[in-house]
Amino acid sequence: MNPIIDIVIATYNHQNYIAEAIESVLMQKTDFSFRIIIGEDCSTDNTREIVRGYAEKFPEQIDLYLNESNMGMSGPASHATILYNTCDAKYLAILNGDDYWTDPFK
Repeated sequence: MNPIIDIVIATYNHQNYIAEAIESVLMQKTDFSFRIIIGEDCSTDNTREIVRGYAEKFPEQIDLYLNESNMGMSGPASHATILYNTCDAKYLAILNGDDYWTDPFK
């Protein structure tokens, strides 16, 4: 069954923030299904290892896309465009990798 909402997290060099961003989505209290789509754009810090750990721990909820080279966030072949094209839920939410949600009922 497709999730009701896809939450897209695009991240690049967010090792100090990405865990809190992911945790803020995982803490959501819902009565519907959701999927977290994380796109890691070839970071030069520890971001890739952090998101891999979450994807391994939550394989039913997290789809992980790891770029082989940095694609950037703008243009028709950008990291963001590729991530948004993977979405097939009824709704879409966007959360930057250096941000987080504070309300568990977002």
